[in-house]
Parts: sequence; structure tokens; C-alpha cells
Amino acid sequence: MDPSHSVTLRQGDVDKQRRQPLAFLRKVALTTLKLAPCQEDAEFCLTLTDDAGIQALNARYRGLDKPTDVLAFRLEDEQESGFWLPEGVARPLGDVIVSLDTVERQAAENGKSVEAELAWVICHGTLHLLGYDHQTEEQLATMRERERAVLGALHL
Repeated sequence: MDPSHSVTLRQGDVDKQRRQPLAFLRKVALTTLKLAPCQEDAEFCLTLTDDAGIQALNARYRGLDKPTDVLAFRLEDEQESGFWLPEGVARPLGDVIVSLDTVERQAAENGKSVEAELAWVICHGTLHLLGYDHQTEEQLATMRERERAVLGALHL
């Protein structure tokens, strides 16, 4: 049986006319979980914010007082094990926070659509929740392979 995944979406910090379609955001997040692959029922929160919102989080949690495109806050790390959830309860993975301001800037700089850049950033943050990283060349290659698979499945 395929796992059941869910994502909670928030974009209250973004002007209404700039908010992204919920169906698109959900599709990117769920496609990433499916193709990563995440073998158990899982859920996480995806928040779109602006540069000021993400800069405050980046300063507080990473000591970097500047905006960034995406932050991922995992609820678990590799050392934790044995945490048991009742049957039918999805494992909470954490939070992915995306700055729409930075995504729009990067899209323009890279000659991409905002949709394509946003999908890549959401995928990247979601992969971090699943334990992927890019500290070594091998890790980076694996992460880029997963990102390409997701973006290909989304036709982006």
C-alpha cells in the first residue's frame, strides 16, 4: 500500500496578489515525498514568506542575518530512533520556509520561471526534511539526482 502524505500550506506573509496556487504547492511537495521516496505516512508544513520573515529566522537559527531562499527545520535527526506513532498517524517531518522574494529574484537571475524556481526550492527543502544534504560531492550528486527526478515528473 502506498504511503499517505500531507502538507499544510501557509502564505499569509505574502501579498494576496503574489500568493501561489495551493494545488501547485501541494503537488510539488507531495511529488517530492513520493519520489524521494518516503516510505511511511508523512506530513510537514510549507510556509511562503517574504525576505524579512526568512531573514529573521535565518538570523535566529543559523546566525546569518540575511535572507535566503529556503530553510528546512527537521523534527528528527539520524540519531533519533524508535519513536513510535500509532497506526494511521503520519510522521511529522518538520517545516519548510520559502522566501518568495528571493525565489522571484533567483528566477529572474537564472532565466527561469518563478514556478520552476519555486518548485526547485520547495523540493530542495523537502529533501532536507527527509535527511538529504549536500555537504559532500556524493551527497550533492544524490540530492541533485532527486531534484531532477521531481522536476522532471512535474514537467519543469
